[in-house]
Amino acid sequence: MRAGIAGAATAVVVLALTACGGSVNGNDGDRNGARTTIVVWAGSTGSTEPLKKQLIGEFNSSQDKYRVELETQPASTEAHAKLINAIKNKQAPNLVLDDGQPQSVGQIIATGSVVPLDKYLDAADATVKKSDFTKGMLDTGTFDGKVYTLPTQGGDYALIYNKAMFKAAGIANPPTTWAELQEDAAKLTIGTKQYGMYLPIGTGGTGPYYWQSMLWSAGGEFMNADNTAVEFNSPAGVRALTAWTDMVKNGIAYPTSLQTPSDNGNTAAMASKRVAMALNGAFNLGVLDQALGKDNVGVAPMPPLDKPAMNLGSNNSYILQSTSAQEDGAWAFLQYWLTPTVQAKWDIAGGFLPTNNKTAADPSWTKYLADNPRIKVFADELSYARSRPSIEAYAGIADALSVELEKALLQKQSPADALKNAEAAATAALKK
Repeated sequence: MRAGIAGAATAVVVLALTACGGSVNGNDGDRNGARTTIVVWAGSTGSTEPLKKQLIGEFNSSQDKYRVELETQPASTEAHAKLINAIKNKQAPNLVLDDGQPQSVGQIIATGSVVPLDKYLDAADATVKKSDFTKGMLDTGTFDGKVYTLPTQGGDYALIYNKAMFKAAGIANPPTTWAELQEDAAKLTIGTKQYGMYLPIGTGGTGPYYWQSMLWSAGGEFMNADNTAVEFNSPAGVRALTAWTDMVKNGIAYPTSLQTPSDNGNTAAMASKRVAMALNGAFNLGVLDQALGKDNVGVAPMPPLDKPAMNLGSNNSYILQSTSAQEDGAWAFLQYWLTPTVQAKWDIAGGFLPTNNKTAADPSWTKYLADNPRIKVFADELSYARSRPSIEAYAGIADALSVELEKALLQKQSPADALKNAEAAATAALKK
């Protein structure tokens, strides 16, 4: 997560897939003599970029059949539009690594250029199989019953809280229910200087990503079973949104948005000591530790309205049509990238969570959790986490909902009106 990690956490790297490589579409896959070249597009990951290149180099050295060439892409919200353009111009890559908008990959699938992975996953000699993933994780890449993408970076969110502020307010432990969170937020609020909670006010995918956990916790559903109609405009939906809007109305949640292109506002709100609590991902702990001191940054499971609920964030990878040799090579690399020791090393360095059961059981990961109990909170939430709908229309639905959620949080309309308006706009997006 990290959007996704994604779609939700703004910190997720979104690939700007400019047409600069080759595949199906123009790359003969034989630039290195007997080796088949596999062009991989991935977004820059900052301080962990050298590790990514090292791991790719180790794959290249481990065999003599394929050679992976990494083409790093700058961040952009127009990633999929640019990839589609690259496909049309026969300049697409063989593999897209860690796409930060997996729920929107349906747009790419609609071009007919994404390779279904079922034949690879079901092969007798496959080292990565469907059974290696939880249903929620596998659902992130399943469209119309076929697996088109696999989650290669995992994430979710939890309640992050300022221990010093809790101590000053006389609160010994983090809240375990949303009702307790509201009570604690009131105690933690000091006029307009310090608020108890930051809520995801703003448009885009972030608000819906966090709010879906509230909806599920209240017993509601985002869409129907076959993803043909939205269902969030329900009594459970109104209750879930009211739990947020009441906090703003009562002056115990930050009243405006701090969202920027690089942060959905929760990190900035806590780092600047304007709030005592926020929902956030593990990948932002480093920033908060630096700003507040590691011993001052606490992590607890997201407090539920009723039952525990969590929304998966994942960055997914997928293969684009090319020659059979290139497709097989892209799959070979994807299997390598999901090897427990490789994924564990990457997850630990980047603040991600394992996407498959084998990595979760790897000794290097289990030791890391034992040494880092805050990360274990995020990892434990995966046991009941669900995924957002993997449909082409999801981005339009989420955008429509986010506009109305923001209006409700800014006290411009009631939760009931917000969800009614969002239902109409989301239904229009779904019909497109």
